[in-house]
Amino acid sequence: MVHKVGVATVLGGACVLAGLFHWSNLALTPRLQVKRCSTKSPREVEGLSLAKLEGLAQDLERRYIQTGKLKGGVLAVVRAGKVVGIWEFGEYNSETVFKFFSISKVFTAIAGLQLCEEKGVSLETPISSLVPEWPADLHDESGSAMAPLLLKHCLTHTGGFSKALPTVHPLSSFRLTELQRLHKQICGAGKNPETLREAVKLEGRHPQIFGPGDHFNYCGVGSQLVARAVEEAFGMSISEYMEKHIFSPASMDSMGFVLDKSLSKQCVSTDYHPWILPAVADGLPGSRWRRLRLRVMGMLGLLCGRKVVDHLKPAGSGVILPLKIWDRSLKFFHPDAGIVGTGADFVEWLKIMTNNGKGNDARQIFSQFVLDALATPTTPELQPPFALDAPTTRGRLFPVRGDRLPRNKAHRPFNSFPGQKFSLGGCVIVEPDKAGLPTRAKGAWHWMGFA
Repeated sequence: MVHKVGVATVLGGACVLAGLFHWSNLALTPRLQVKRCSTKSPREVEGLSLAKLEGLAQDLERRYIQTGKLKGGVLAVVRAGKVVGIWEFGEYNSETVFKFFSISKVFTAIAGLQLCEEKGVSLETPISSLVPEWPADLHDESGSAMAPLLLKHCLTHTGGFSKALPTVHPLSSFRLTELQRLHKQICGAGKNPETLREAVKLEGRHPQIFGPGDHFNYCGVGSQLVARAVEEAFGMSISEYMEKHIFSPASMDSMGFVLDKSLSKQCVSTDYHPWILPAVADGLPGSRWRRLRLRVMGMLGLLCGRKVVDHLKPAGSGVILPLKIWDRSLKFFHPDAGIVGTGADFVEWLKIMTNNGKGNDARQIFSQFVLDALATPTTPELQPPFALDAPTTRGRLFPVRGDRLPRNKAHRPFNSFPGQKFSLGGCVIVEPDKAGLPTRAKGAWHWMGFA
């Protein structure tokens, strides 16, 4: 018998893992160590050990909620379109509005795949023919011409863009062009883009750090270009497109870039662990004193043993821009990090993804083409040299703080996914032993938000 299991954890205001879809005829065991959700009265489901799921939920609560590392969370397990169970921890529940950060990239990938399917666009299509403001001729830091950027590169983090975030890649790993761009950003040089179109136009003026397709380097620019291609093809904003073609058909009524103000009391604040604050400060535009303040807060937090620095962004604040998430004047929709919604809506998505793309009424929401594209590996393994500056790792899905990595400050840990290749939207596990997973995890795919 073939089973599909969807797994999600929404913790402390950010998704850390979403969309683990696994085809197997064996029971799920704690060895997988993925975050999941279950109900207050878990259903009996063939092939799943509910006692082990309950144990995993208790362990998560003990390690993260009771220790104060997180304020709360929602843990859900969905199988073959049915909810196995949902656990709600701490201050949060299924109706809490979370910021999904980089999991937004998965929904943008779905929109891009629908573009291919409905408009007959090839993955080999140059982006410059889909997005009018993107240049056809690209160059590297030395001014040398580079191969064209294709749609497939934007879906696989292989575009070679020179925009880097200190919260994702260590500052010590930045190339010269990346450092120069960051310096201009924190100095407030130039006009901030007010729309996605403007952001993409500005991005096209910067050199690439490698040729399209040569390396994997985690970056949000590819998602922005995919979104712009969708906007041009369908004649609507990416926010409108996702509402009409993804969220509404999937009955995800409280999901999007802008939500109804009636949900304002259900929003969570944006909190940070003290150790990440210096990286946040490194990319913060404006006053030096603002950056110094964040660094001091992080240092004092560590010295005082604080697990979380609360309310750096109050509840309801935008993911990136300062506008509230219910502010209808928002015009810049960030397809790489800007989606917000409830845990319950995310579970609705998992139900569809684990039910061959079908909704509760058996309607086909996502086609087999979309499902296959998300689950089929297309790149080499996400390890060096293909994964740019990645450390060679083993035994985890991806490196985490506390892992012993080679003492090379130029490394980019979040480019390292051992035993995994990228599909057109997520990481696919191809060699489970390298990721510290059992053999039955082969073929699972996932993505998470580094936030």
